[in-house]
Amino acid sequence: MMPKVHVYSVLAAFALVATTGHAQTLTGARAQKSPQADAFLAYEKALIAGGLDAARPYMTPAKREELEGMIKTWGEEGFQQFLDRMRGGAQGAARRQQIQKVDVKGEHAVLEARDSPHTITEQHLDQTKEGWKVGVRP
Repeated sequence: MMPKVHVYSVLAAFALVATTGHAQTLTGARAQKSPQADAFLAYEKALIAGGLDAARPYMTPAKREELEGMIKTWGEEGFQQFLDRMRGGAQGAARRQQIQKVDVKGEHAVLEARDSPHTITEQHLDQTKEGWKVGVRP
């Protein structure tokens, strides 16, 4: 009977590790230098510089649909105001410093960047065959 208990405890431990093995939280420099941060920053840079078409390589089709929905709701002028607000915020190395945390769970991640003392941007990302891309909340 004793060997069976040992086998079951080993299997239970393996199951626990298997289900939690892909979940991790990155903070500070680890979050700022993560592949998810790189994807987020590339997306923002492209969106600010060239608009929706320029940002296409850095986002999922679902994110593109979400942004196209914003344009339909706010109009082209409203979308340009949204981009202008983004342009007024931190960019490049300063924006990277604002990244505080990345929660990674398998092929999905949530990045948090502190825009100001009372404002946090929460961005969802998905791992695709091309790498990490900005996505939408599942």
